[in-house]
Amino acid sequence: MDTHIEERPAKRFKHQSYPDTLKEVHLPSALKQTKYEPDIGENGSYFHEAVLHWRDLNLAPAFLQFARDVLPLSASMPLLLHNWRDIIALWIGALDRSDDEGLKALLDLFQKLTHDLRTTLAPEYPRVLKRLLQLLPRALSAEALTALLATFSALFKYVLIPSVDSELLRQAWNAFRDVLPQCHPEVQRATAEVWGATLRRLKVTLREDCVLLLAGSSDEGLGDACAWIFVTACKSVSQTLHTATASLIGPLVRYHLSSEAPENSFTLTRRVVTALIHHCKGPEQFAPVSDVVVSLFSETIEDGDEEKICRILDVAGVICSVRQGSRMTHNQLSAMLARYPALPLTDKLHPSLLRFTTSALTAGEMALWTTHGRKVLERSWERPILGIELTGALSDLSWGGWKLLAAPHVSSKTHLLLDSHPAETLELLAVLHKEKRLNDMDIVWKQRFQAWVEKTFASWEHNERNVQLLQHVLELSNLLPSLSNLLVRIVEQTLRAESPRAEYEATYANSAWVIGACLECLFERSVTEWADAVDLATWTMTIVDKWGWSSRALEGLAPLARAR
Repeated sequence: MDTHIEERPAKRFKHQSYPDTLKEVHLPSALKQTKYEPDIGENGSYFHEAVLHWRDLNLAPAFLQFARDVLPLSASMPLLLHNWRDIIALWIGALDRSDDEGLKALLDLFQKLTHDLRTTLAPEYPRVLKRLLQLLPRALSAEALTALLATFSALFKYVLIPSVDSELLRQAWNAFRDVLPQCHPEVQRATAEVWGATLRRLKVTLREDCVLLLAGSSDEGLGDACAWIFVTACKSVSQTLHTATASLIGPLVRYHLSSEAPENSFTLTRRVVTALIHHCKGPEQFAPVSDVVVSLFSETIEDGDEEKICRILDVAGVICSVRQGSRMTHNQLSAMLARYPALPLTDKLHPSLLRFTTSALTAGEMALWTTHGRKVLERSWERPILGIELTGALSDLSWGGWKLLAAPHVSSKTHLLLDSHPAETLELLAVLHKEKRLNDMDIVWKQRFQAWVEKTFASWEHNERNVQLLQHVLELSNLLPSLSNLLVRIVEQTLRAESPRAEYEATYANSAWVIGACLECLFERSVTEWADAVDLATWTMTIVDKWGWSSRALEGLAPLARAR
């Protein structure tokens, strides 16, 4: 007799927490919202048909009582128009008494009512909106919340938008702004979809007002919600952007340029632009955003306001850096870099200039580098610190034009910069040497560098500045054939320190680090270079006596003793 393994039935129900169910809530599509099934007569109404439909499907007591009360009042469109205020009053009363099950029917009925009456409801709009907003912070089911979002959308579509009233728009957003902080983050995200759809539908005269309202609220704990609103409004299907995108991004960027809270406005702009870059398939799809930013970039530079230039550089840096600038075209990058020679090289603009030039150059290709990259680097080196930082950043990013365009500046300007900006120049050289970019330097350059090191450290004085310079020189030891004698002199002088423990506790640039680093560097060099100059026994006794507590000093001494 065959034995059959008893199989457990597959689970048909998967438990979801309440936050998980909210993640699946979205505003119903415009097609679904406007799809009304029944065909009505000339004097019929969608509201009356929906009441009859829901009466057979919903047994919630509050809804059934509402249906009995309104059916005689809405049998025809003339009756509905005559009794609409009474119906609104009955609907609000039913909403107060209803449970979650009844809410779905009541909210769906109000959508049909707004479709029938439209701007006729305008006198009761503030009252209805206030009552609906009271539902938003409640822990509604996913179905009820979806119905609530569709109700907000219908109310805005048929009452708020046709009114073309900026004050009504302001009141609506102020009401939402007060309620949204009380809501779950996923509810805020779902509500943002309603406002995103509303932004698209607004008349052009009101759209900019709405953008300013939303952007001005991003510093009131609604940063996430405001970003969701703009992203939802701009996104379209198939990795493209909506036709209203340019009319939304333009006012948003202009608001940032003159904002009194630039950190908050930049954060909002950056999040929106970054999300749209990831959404778009390529430069052609992202053009509504990039074209606006490039246009404002040129306008702002022509105006000459340094604060606004700083802000537009930050925005331009974002669109050129996210996804390595792959959503920017060659012409757009060229248009911005062509303006670079006209930019003032000031302390205020320095960080923004560095971010923008780095991202714009790495986003381009050889054609861009040979036309504008050369001029950008020449202009940047007029401010030595900017040239140093830009060259180092491009090297870190493995920029393809570094050897052709950046390396000549390093070769020709190094020795002048070592006198004017020694710490920054040595740090740059150390970074470049680590990436093996100094291997092609000629013998003359190396000899001049060796001469500068010997001159600078000829008379060693222990202080923080010299220790910082020594750190970078040790990193460049492979380029300095006669470094060993210099290190021996530094160690000999450092061993005379009188109170190394107190010095160690007072500063990071202490004698223990100097001894350990110099001895470690000596160990890595040929023994023949330093063997005759080092009295290892004396050094060992002195270090053990004075720096026996320092692991850094002993770590440098141990391998040197073994090598000898």
